[in-house]
Amino acid sequence: MQDDVSNRLVVLADEVRALAANGLHWSENEYDHARYSRLLSVAAEMLAMADTRPAAQIERMFRDDLGVRSPLVGVDAAVFDAEGRVLLVQRTDNERWCMPGGLADVGESPAQAAEREVWEETGLQVEARRLVGVFDGRVSLGWEAFALHLYHIAFICERVGGALALTNETLAFGYFTEEEAAALPLHRGHTFRIPVAFRVYHREREAVFH
Repeated sequence: MQDDVSNRLVVLADEVRALAANGLHWSENEYDHARYSRLLSVAAEMLAMADTRPAAQIERMFRDDLGVRSPLVGVDAAVFDAEGRVLLVQRTDNERWCMPGGLADVGESPAQAAEREVWEETGLQVEARRLVGVFDGRVSLGWEAFALHLYHIAFICERVGGALALTNETLAFGYFTEEEAAALPLHRGHTFRIPVAFRVYHREREAVFH
């Protein structure tokens, strides 16, 4: 219960911080500026209740980063073989398994980001063909995603070249059935998104929007 309360505090603090930072960015008079400035202090105090850092340190961090706050965009690539198995990689950072993916870079489309991530993590060249879904990280990840608000965009991707190889981001790789994938220690929201990818790949459902 305490963990749930702490996680909820972090989520609320993040939302208040976004309101404050965006308000400070767009405020046009000193009164609104003062109100949003106080709101930023409140966000820091809220976060400090669930964090090891003191509120003053968190507030300094917030005030050093007053750009417009918006969710980050992550991508996943569901690459299937001729037997209908999905390609998963084992991450180097936590040794869990996932579909190839990561954060989109500025200047590239979500589909381009998914294709790049597959290349960087597996050595395969792929093309994004269909949309699996657009997922709110806090729905598909639960409170595990409390530190960052992410939108995940997942694609069915077709292999067009390259050869599977380990990279500095992967410890292992393999193609897995849905049942085999479910038995692996999966990385966060992939327990949610992999079954959806199978359903969409087999045209048993349309793309998902959360």
